[in-house]
Formats: sequence, C-alpha cells, structure tokens
Amino acid sequence: MDAKAIASQRQAIIDKYGEWTNHNIRLADGVDTIGDRVVPSGVKLRRFLQLVADLAGTSSFEGLRVLDLACLEGLYGIEMALHGAEVVGIEGREENIEKARFAKDVLNLDKVEFYQDDVRNLSGDKYGEFDLVLCIGIFYHLDAPDLFAFTENMAAVCRRWLLLDTHVGKDAQTQYNYRDRVYWGTRYPEEQTAWSSIGNPESLWLTRPSLYNLLADVGFTSVCECHLPLVPKYEIMRANDEADRSTFVATKGTPVTLKATPLENDRPRDRWLERF
Repeated sequence: MDAKAIASQRQAIIDKYGEWTNHNIRLADGVDTIGDRVVPSGVKLRRFLQLVADLAGTSSFEGLRVLDLACLEGLYGIEMALHGAEVVGIEGREENIEKARFAKDVLNLDKVEFYQDDVRNLSGDKYGEFDLVLCIGIFYHLDAPDLFAFTENMAAVCRRWLLLDTHVGKDAQTQYNYRDRVYWGTRYPEEQTAWSSIGNPESLWLTRPSLYNLLADVGFTSVCECHLPLVPKYEIMRANDEADRSTFVATKGTPVTLKATPLENDRPRDRWLERF
C-alpha cells in the first residue's frame, strides 16, 4: 500500500477504536500512528532495545523468541520483530490488539503474532517458552495473589531474561504471605483506563526488597537495575529520592557452585530485608 492508503486505513481504525494512546509507530513515510511528535514510549524503547542488544551480544535478534506481555498497541514487540526476533504479544483489550495487528500487517511482519488474552492466563502449554520476556507497565497494575502467580508463570516460560519495567512501593505498608514466604508492598486504587489491568479495583506495588526476593524465589539467579540509557523522568525522581519506577533485568541462569570457599555453598541464600 502507498502512504495515502495506509493513512486512510489508519483513520478507519481510529474511527472504530479511538486514537492511539501511547505507541507512535512509523507506518510509512509521513504516516505515524500518533503523528509527528515524540512520546514517552519512544524514550523507553531506546533503553529496552539497548538492554536486549547488550544482553544478547548483538543488535540482530535473529533466533530470539520474545514475549511482550500486556503489549498495548504493539510498539515493543514490533520493534523486536523488526530486528529479527520471533514475537508473541498478549493484550487484554480489543482496541489495543486491533491497533497492534494493523501496524503488524502494514509493516508486513510475519514474525510477530498478537493475541487478545489476559496475561494472568500465561502458561507454557498455551504459548511455549521464550528467551526474553517483556513485562513493561503491567506488573504494578496487578493485585495479590495474582501478582505472585503471574511472576511464577513468567519464570516458567522464561529461558534467559525477564525485562521488568515497573513501579515499586516505597513503603512496606501491607504484608502478604505466599508459599510460606513473606512479601511487603503498598496498595493503590486501580483506575480503569486503556493502560490499566482488567478486573481488579486495587493493585499492589511490591517494595524493592520484596520484588528482589520474589524474583529469586521463582527461580531467577540475578537481578540488575538499569540506569543507562537514560529515561529522564525516572532519573529525576531518583535524584529527588522519589524513584518509585525503574527497569530491572532478571536472569534465569544456573546457580554457581563455589570452589575456593566451598563452605559458602551450604549456607542458605540471603534475603533482602525490608526498611520500615
């Protein structure tokens, strides 16, 4: 299709489902889903793509199978597919999934598939396993106990890396027990918007210590926090000691066995302690 035909079809999508809310995708020269302006998701995309390239050791993602959870309008999964990855995107709302499918079709991407489903239904039987799981902007929209089961499910389908971009609770206000482990977090009302979770009136933001402990409990062997490439809003909050959102990479590796000091191998794994 030429740019004029693509623009016409884009308008038909808008007439039926409303404007694109966050993902500005180039469909053709002079035709973008949101228009000729920079949106916050583009700044984050640079961070996510660089992280994946550095983890994979290459800017070509050929051979990587990627899962994009709560993919909204499809930007992150489409970017991964444009770099050669095989992508599965899961999104709960029809208006979002149809916009993602439209962009995929216009760009002739045969390595990405979008499914309308609740991310809480994630399982290996249903979707298989993935080298990389993207959990961007959905984790903090879930409530207990779904949040804990969802983390287990992500670990179960993840072969290598989980890229988790989320808010964290600054205060250990509420305690939760799950599988004989204790976790803490802060509760928030959940506004029902195009970006929110579906069906839960409140959400739980785990504290950083509880987030780290949970990721370790479900089988991730290391967790790192990303500060570069820069997402200015995040770093401004951090400079003001108000950093309640960040990007984490959890790696699904093999626990190491120490040889020079083998006594350490018998000691139970340390857990992060809460600050009350």
